[in-house]
Amino acid sequence: MKLAKYAVLLCVFAIMDWDHLRFFVAVARAGNLGGAARNLNVNHTTVFRRIKAFETDLGVRLFDRLPEGYSLTAAGEQVLEHGARVDESIAALLRAVAGKDYQLSGEIRITTAPNLATRFVAPALKKFRKRFPGIRVEIAVSDSDFDLRRREADLALRATSSPPDYLVGRRVVQLPWFFYGSKRNRRQAPPSSLADLTGNALIGGDENLQRLPPFAWLHNAVPKEQFVATANDLNTVAAMIASGLGIGVLPSDQDRPGIERLFQLDARFSSDIWLLTHPDLRQVARVRTFSQFLFDELREDSLLGQFVQ
Repeated sequence: MKLAKYAVLLCVFAIMDWDHLRFFVAVARAGNLGGAARNLNVNHTTVFRRIKAFETDLGVRLFDRLPEGYSLTAAGEQVLEHGARVDESIAALLRAVAGKDYQLSGEIRITTAPNLATRFVAPALKKFRKRFPGIRVEIAVSDSDFDLRRREADLALRATSSPPDYLVGRRVVQLPWFFYGSKRNRRQAPPSSLADLTGNALIGGDENLQRLPPFAWLHNAVPKEQFVATANDLNTVAAMIASGLGIGVLPSDQDRPGIERLFQLDARFSSDIWLLTHPDLRQVARVRTFSQFLFDELREDSLLGQFVQ
């Protein structure tokens, strides 16, 4: 019955290119072309072209182009009100159809953060490919959360203490955070507590990274003058620490040559790593198979395995 309802919706609106609608909704939600392009995994020009074509199809201007981003016009607000519901219906149709797929073949898209992608997911794919050559995996690397309800990805490997209620999955591991320092040119005993940090140069996080509790806490706990540099990416923070520029906080999955753990942060700052999918996709054979494979690989990893509870 549900599939019939979605099919009717598609027939009713078949006169329009509903791929344009998908781009419109993405821009409306992101507020700019760049954010929409990242979420859709396309380039900035493609998004701009789609929005122009959609406005031409409708014969109205949907956005005001402002210096700070794209703002919906009155017509755009009306289109979003109805278009978002259609977009959700199309996404539900795609999930419902995908949920009937029992073949170990096809594509899987997993989204995750840069370090998790390069350190853990990418190295596991060769082994997975040998076992399941009919499944092709796409890794969408981003610090932004893709919307699994709209099939922006099939799986998400995320560091979060509260995964969205509309997703299902398993906690892979709980990672502690540490203060890290460089192994280069150490001439004195490294600090072993927060009190020992006085006088040490620190690496901090910009506003983006301060959404993470350890960075927010650090910037409140230490005088601003001690921060010699900041970054918006954990890999960059780790690289600056390794260079000897200063001391910083990182989750333990950032362990790498050139840096060493100094002392651990309070347990309340631990990061849960979750492997998540949408409930409609959990019985899709290729999604279920890859999810189980990756879960096992992560928990058996030489670094992550030591933190399995």
